Amino acid sequence: MRILLINDNHAPIGGAEQYFFDLKSRLKKVPGIEVFSLGFGQKPYHAQDEIILKGNHSKLTKWIGQIIFYPPIYFKIRRYLKKIRPDIIHIHNIKQYSTSLLAAIQSYPVVQTIHDYGAICPTAYNIHKNNLQACPTGFKWQCFFQHQLKYNFVVYLFLIYAFLKIRKKQKKLIKKFIAPSPLLVNYLKQNHFTHAVYIPPFVKARRHYSFDKIKPHHFLFAGQLGTHKGIHFLLEEFALARQKNNLLTLTLAGTGSMESVLHRRIKQLDLEASVYLVGWQNNLELYYQECVAVIFPSIWMEAFGLVMADAMTHARAIIGSNRGSPPWLIDDNQTGFIIDPYQPGMLADINAR
Repeated sequence: MRILLINDNHAPIGGAEQYFFDLKSRLKKVPGIEVFSLGFGQKPYHAQDEIILKGNHSKLTKWIGQIIFYPPIYFKIRRYLKKIRPDIIHIHNIKQYSTSLLAAIQSYPVVQTIHDYGAICPTAYNIHKNNLQACPTGFKWQCFFQHQLKYNFVVYLFLIYAFLKIRKKQKKLIKKFIAPSPLLVNYLKQNHFTHAVYIPPFVKARRHYSFDKIKPHHFLFAGQLGTHKGIHFLLEEFALARQKNNLLTLTLAGTGSMESVLHRRIKQLDLEASVYLVGWQNNLELYYQECVAVIFPSIWMEAFGLVMADAMTHARAIIGSNRGSPPWLIDDNQTGFIIDPYQPGMLADINAR
């Protein structure tokens, strides 16, 4: 059997990409299965089992690329499909050249793993702007304005158009939708993704864990350095917590669009000696061992959160927001704490304890 995995970012920049590459690695070990991958990156690249096409990098060109048919991308994908002849295509995030990609693969059996709430909300946040709480249904016309959040109205209309167009194609083409949490499956079924099933992500088994290297006042954030991950909220709350306990330190492991902004804000808050930006790390083992807790402060709805599962395998507490999967994974006040990212001082109080 030949399986083609497709993801928009063909680089390890977040949880979805980590899952994507882990799945490819695991499938390659199964006898009788050949695995290939296709994605987008800064430079084109072609190897025996993968192809990377040049992707869009600005938000505007990505959005336009989602709804406009690009013949060069379509024919490049078709040539690759003709070459490897996959029996099944497993797509993941498809925010690059979505229309062209779906047109290219429509004659093949396709399944999709849904990694965020972008299939049920045009902004992927699935948060209402009036109370900053989760939408109970996903995008509906009756809550049209509630999903707008930070976007101006023209951009928001464009996002809705792209969202409805891609979703219609997904429902028509894709045979099975896989979600990493029961909550996301429920949302998908409410929105007529009838063939949605729950399959949990892979988590590496551990037979032992250690507290020998733990630093008593040290915390860890690992993931994309983006607004949706609550990174600004985390910095402000950490600065507040240090006013109560100046022994606190924090490691930020990851990369993303807000990295340069975070450098400036860390300097403005006078946190240069206590907040460590270490970039993207392929191996977080040492960072888990050194922290007392992992902070997961997302302000959008999280589909799963592999970092939380990894923290649990290291017997570390998790401080997670009440957005999506954290309340499902964390036993509040037992294995960690649930916070509201829009309640000032709540995270700071927990950190300072």
